Amino acid sequence: ELLGGTGIVGEDNNRLFLLLVALSYKMAAPLHALIQGSSGSGKTRLLKQISDCMPPEKVTRLTRVSDKVLYNYPERYFMNRLLCLEDIDGLSEEAEFAFRELQSNGELNSATSIKLENGQITSGQKTVRGPIASLACTTRGELYEDNMSRVFLIAVDESSEQTRRIIDYQNRKASGEIDHVKEEEHKAFICNLVR
Repeated sequence: ELLGGTGIVGEDNNRLFLLLVALSYKMAAPLHALIQGSSGSGKTRLLKQISDCMPPEKVTRLTRVSDKVLYNYPERYFMNRLLCLEDIDGLSEEAEFAFRELQSNGELNSATSIKLENGQITSGQKTVRGPIASLACTTRGELYEDNMSRVFLIAVDESSEQTRRIIDYQNRKASGEIDHVKEEEHKAFICNLVR
């Protein structure tokens, strides 16, 4: 009920399950979910709404990820953090590999070149540590065979009943029947419970 009060319409089972996946960022062995739905089905909105219920200082939400960017974060940045990727379909093979490694192994290790103070170039190692919990969205869940053993695949509700619930919610919000401030208070309350 409290999750519904944050503005998440319908999706009763999915919203609770995804909240528990997100909350697992605090655990030694966090969970991962891939939210699948057609374009415009509300999967990214659901991801955003769930991640808004987590303490913002523990969430990284990205729209796009370049090839090697995950390797360049500070060593402890991802430790016990929720990583949300709004569109996993747009990841390159290299970025997808790094994401999977963070999910499975809880860290990334890469050999890199380091410039010393005297200007000489030498080799070194860069480590980025997890563990992370993760939520990601896709229109094509079946393409990610390598991910299936790592994630729970969640299908958004694309039924006509859900569409009616969303339209009704939007109409009630537009007419002022739904208090936006109250929704934000519910999110803040859940964030504080998580903290």
